[in-house]
Amino acid sequence: MTAFFTSHASRLLALLLAVAALSACQDPGGDDDTRIVEWRYDFVTYMGYSGSTATFEYLGRGDSAAIVLRASGLDKPGHLATGQRVLLYYTVTGTPSPGVRDVQARYYTSGNVASDSLRVNTKPVEQYAMHPIKLRSLWRTGGYINLRGQVEYTGHPRQLYLMADGATLDSDTVDVYLVHDLMQGQDSTRFWRNCYGSFYVGEAWYKPSCRVMRVHVRDVVRPQATCYDFAK
Repeated sequence: MTAFFTSHASRLLALLLAVAALSACQDPGGDDDTRIVEWRYDFVTYMGYSGSTATFEYLGRGDSAAIVLRASGLDKPGHLATGQRVLLYYTVTGTPSPGVRDVQARYYTSGNVASDSLRVNTKPVEQYAMHPIKLRSLWRTGGYINLRGQVEYTGHPRQLYLMADGATLDSDTVDVYLVHDLMQGQDSTRFWRNCYGSFYVGEAWYKPSCRVMRVHVRDVVRPQATCYDFAK
């Protein structure tokens, strides 16, 4: 989905507060357990649920090999579609095997994660709304471009997605734009809130002609940095 709906805002806030309250290294077994456990918070792709275990696919930065996460501790996430991107809070349990990790999951969130495939413009690029964001991080994992930042909270739905300039799709540098449209909420801004996005760009990235993907962002934190290059 590309629209943020405010009905999910309180749930995400509660999630983030809960995560913040937990230290990166925890003692999950109580005062008598001296084990140190590392908890992670990653973008993953939901692959399905079977036998009380949810399966996710994790991709590290760049072109790292995919790792399957077999997550216990979660009820069947009936509202998730196979292939949907989520943020998962988990720790690895047992001994890792090649390409597979058994994990214990505590949380996941999808409602406020903008997740979509790369779109292509149907009108001139300059006619699309590109309201500002506070960009904190932008990175690639396999065929996905991911972001973490803040957007202005308005109390209304919005759109957030990546759009390629169709005129550059067969060039060695593909121009991609972060479209952020406040729509009817643009006159009722209240404050900034955290946002996340994970967009599949593989159809352009894996073209033999593509050598660089140039992501254009309107960022109020670093306004002088108008674009970011991801090179093969």
